[in-house]
Amino acid sequence: MIPNVDCKSMDETAEHILSGCQVLAGTEHTKRHNEVAKHIHRNLCENYGIKTPERAWMHQPEAVTETEEVKILWDFEIRTDRVIPARRPDIVVLNKSNRTVTIIDVAVPSDRNIKTKEREKIEKYQDLRLEIQRLWNVKAEVIPIVIGALGNITSELEGYLNKLPGKYRIAPLLKAALLGSAHILRKTLDLPESW
Repeated sequence: MIPNVDCKSMDETAEHILSGCQVLAGTEHTKRHNEVAKHIHRNLCENYGIKTPERAWMHQPEAVTETEEVKILWDFEIRTDRVIPARRPDIVVLNKSNRTVTIIDVAVPSDRNIKTKEREKIEKYQDLRLEIQRLWNVKAEVIPIVIGALGNITSELEGYLNKLPGKYRIAPLLKAALLGSAHILRKTLDLPESW
């Protein structure tokens, strides 16, 4: 069982445990989030011919992955001339040949907040997008990848995935989110045979 899980801020409902508990946010929720983001990172690497482990679960992104064609940043704080609060998106892809930058940010909120979270992600990184365009002399775009903690998605997710370099399937992203949620519930509720 996870120590001190009872945050006493709300009733211990499945929704609170999976997406609202501040005690779990810095650890268990982050692990689930990173598993979804790692699928995106691995697909990007494969698309650009960067060697990845044969098994997807073994993929461990490095802070900077670079070839002559592309630079992929993972959880990397972008330096800017101006003060911009949101400077650390999950993934940044700089395509050197066509001078484009894709800012990708992942979220695994409660299922009822997925649409709101997509808008928040786009708005959150607009200042960074504009600053990157100015500093790096590129065209930049923000792509939110939002999967509900119980697997709900918006109708826009497929369109966002289609904007990313490479080919993406929604199923592995859903699987990563759902397995992460199941793990959180098993550990938190200390269910039998959960370890």
